[in-house]
Amino acid sequence: MILGKMCYNNSMVINKVRNTILHNNLIEKGEHIVMGLSGGPDSVCLFYILNQLKEEFELSLHAVHINHQLRPGAAEEDQRYAEELCHRFGVPCRVDVYDVNRIAKEKGISSEDAGRQVRYQSFFEEAKSVSEKNGVPVKIAVAQNLNDQAETLLMRIMRGTGTEGLAGIEYKRKDRSGAVIIRPLLDVSRAEIEAFCKENNLNPRIDLTNLEPIYTRNKIRLELLPYIQENFNGNVMEAINRLSRIAKEDKNFFSQRIEELMFRHCEKIRSEGRDCADSVSFPVEVLREQHPALRHRLIMKLFESIGLDRDISAIHLEQADKLLLDGKTSSVAEFSSDYVMKISYGSAEFYKKRDNWDESFEYDINMNGITEIHELNKEIGVRILRRKEWENVNSERKTLDSTSFSCSMSYDEIQKSHCRLILRTRREGDYIVPLGMKGKKKLQDFFVDAKIKKENRDRIPLLCLGSEIIWIVGYRISENYKIQNHTKHMILLEFYSKK
Repeated sequence: MILGKMCYNNSMVINKVRNTILHNNLIEKGEHIVMGLSGGPDSVCLFYILNQLKEEFELSLHAVHINHQLRPGAAEEDQRYAEELCHRFGVPCRVDVYDVNRIAKEKGISSEDAGRQVRYQSFFEEAKSVSEKNGVPVKIAVAQNLNDQAETLLMRIMRGTGTEGLAGIEYKRKDRSGAVIIRPLLDVSRAEIEAFCKENNLNPRIDLTNLEPIYTRNKIRLELLPYIQENFNGNVMEAINRLSRIAKEDKNFFSQRIEELMFRHCEKIRSEGRDCADSVSFPVEVLREQHPALRHRLIMKLFESIGLDRDISAIHLEQADKLLLDGKTSSVAEFSSDYVMKISYGSAEFYKKRDNWDESFEYDINMNGITEIHELNKEIGVRILRRKEWENVNSERKTLDSTSFSCSMSYDEIQKSHCRLILRTRREGDYIVPLGMKGKKKLQDFFVDAKIKKENRDRIPLLCLGSEIIWIVGYRISENYKIQNHTKHMILLEFYSKK
């Protein structure tokens, strides 16, 4: 009995948490920590230990309690317990109340999933509020433990996880919102937590639904794990967590390699006239030459970088492999939530489809000033210069390149057309006589020859005189309007982001 008690004394459990924090770099001195405090043994243990470590790490602690309204009466008692505990330790406590059953019904999800969503919503909101008030980053501490890790791995194995899933729950992760979530209790067993709470007379609240085998996780906790321990391996918890540590090492190796490849080859897709943060491209050949184990992880990372971080199945990855092997331009593989992988001129593009995206526009050009292009958040500046003025301007700056976002053309020839100079998107019948050529070229043919992606063609600004294009902004000016030796007046055009 004495040995058993020693396993769970205060100093040993606190030291275990301290070592987890230091070994995994979970907390830096002087940080603000937002804690989830349900009132149950896990969160109360975490709350108490972080308070014990508060001076050592110079922490500022903030608690968040969620009343899910799932257990009338008991839920209110849980709330009172959490508020009184925070008052006793001088920790500010935020309480949010949600009708989780109603939310679950409205969203068509389980009450378990709805509860998790509202909890993290409150954690993120409180972290943001504390950060804005104090001007420092804030971390969110949650109380998942060693048993939770084992239960999670068993659940994933039964659902058919890949090796990435075997890494289990991370000690620390950065959410897409930017919040850093830490798990200081991940090396502490549930038995240690319960003994710790008892020894310190914390009297945590017990959610009786956790003792009922009504959810998958509860069934694993209450029925499957005890059965395995009794009939197969009494140390199954340690064995599962050993598997998790090994898988984490593999995951970290692949992550480092993927980061190197992303740094060298991943590019945001150039979207003419608009920054497009939710589209990236990657060379097909580089993807093709990777081992499938690395290629599949790389594809998932590319999608994660634009917002798709779940629901990618083995079937999706098989489609991606087939697409890369075929390599035909415009071939597409549909992933979940309207995300797409597409082959385009030697690149694999990853993006989310957008519905009813109409960005057509038309603007009369201010012939000696600035014209705002609201749809693109851009401006086009125009100056009309005599030959000598133009030569002086040209000598003071880099030579204007007609394939960039500035150019010079003959204003004399533009005046002869007797047409309004407008900037617009493409229309049926548009043509250009590209610089260096003699005959007309349909705009569509120019786009194909220049390998301009289909999804970008409707957004490229065109400087036009009627149906004749004199400048495809960012690509080419017209042969008909180039500056020649006899040109007396020049038009200088610059296309740039609004200041």
